[in-house]
Amino acid sequence: MTARVIICCGSGGVGKTTVSAALAISLARSGQRVAVLTIDPARRLADSLGIGSLGNTARRVPLERIDPDCTGSLDAMMLDAKATFDDLIRRVSPSPGAADRILANHYYRFASQRLGGSHEYMAMEKLLDLWQTGPYDVIVLDTPPTRHALDFIKAPDRMAGLFDQGVMRWLVMPATQGGWRALELGSEVVAKVLKRFLGRGTIAEIADFFEDFRDLWDGFTERSKRVKALLADPATRFLLVSAPARAAQVEALYFLDVLNQRKLPFGGFVINRVVEAPAHPPSATALRAAMPPDGPTAADRWAEICAGVAQAPAQRQALAEAHARQVAALKAAGPVGAPCWLIPDQDRDLHDLADLAELGPYLPS
Repeated sequence: MTARVIICCGSGGVGKTTVSAALAISLARSGQRVAVLTIDPARRLADSLGIGSLGNTARRVPLERIDPDCTGSLDAMMLDAKATFDDLIRRVSPSPGAADRILANHYYRFASQRLGGSHEYMAMEKLLDLWQTGPYDVIVLDTPPTRHALDFIKAPDRMAGLFDQGVMRWLVMPATQGGWRALELGSEVVAKVLKRFLGRGTIAEIADFFEDFRDLWDGFTERSKRVKALLADPATRFLLVSAPARAAQVEALYFLDVLNQRKLPFGGFVINRVVEAPAHPPSATALRAAMPPDGPTAADRWAEICAGVAQAPAQRQALAEAHARQVAALKAAGPVGAPCWLIPDQDRDLHDLADLAELGPYLPS
């Protein structure tokens, strides 16, 4: 797969974080400079990579532990929406002083963490920043479950729409033309009501925030457009991570519909935890002959155990066939010829770099 940005999406519980980490490791071991970013609030990525806590700045993953000859590199980070918002304010402010005034404003401190959609938009801003300024060949993004990931995709449109709406234009209007500053200074009935409920000091801070924010309007609007363009860029691919389960497939196909509607580049399916058919199922007779027990009572018990074990391959065969049907149904419902990668069920939890590296051969390269 030739892509600079790979966005892993899907329903909860299908292993997106594991797939994202394993894919990033595989790409780095192929000689590329890779970053993996998670916006999943569960914060499982650091545990998978064995590097302790993660934050808004890159931490180098010690790939030399599993591959001393690795020529690539892998950095990992987890979104800190507040820190990213602060960085964006500094980036688009006309001067350091203007940025300092906004960052010190109590209303900004509240809005930067509570404004609806700000977390998703800051995830896109962080992705854009890494894409534009980071020294990376590939960026892998681990998203939250499908419905929250859709908020992530829609964030650029929502932010751009916010700046186009009349209320926002009014709020950032110069003091001589109205807006929050006019409310703070004027004697209108609305101003009196607001001051009664919010307090004069709060109204003043909100007025100051929107007055200073007026100079940031163009910068935010331009960044929103760049984010939207990045999602649709030919160098971006959306991977739908799923599992051979009906609920996970429904979520994957729902997300695929959204990608098609928005004309966003689909990279293929990654279907995790696929059970494979047993290669050489043993018979109960062979099992009993392998380890003859001592004593008549033990022999009776051993025969019962062997009979139960001999049934396990048939049960696994049935599960493998069911998974194969589910995989075929998902592929048939997707675009014709869409790539599909299958990750066999590992029968264990994956806890460290070596475990994650074992998934490399099953992933896009």
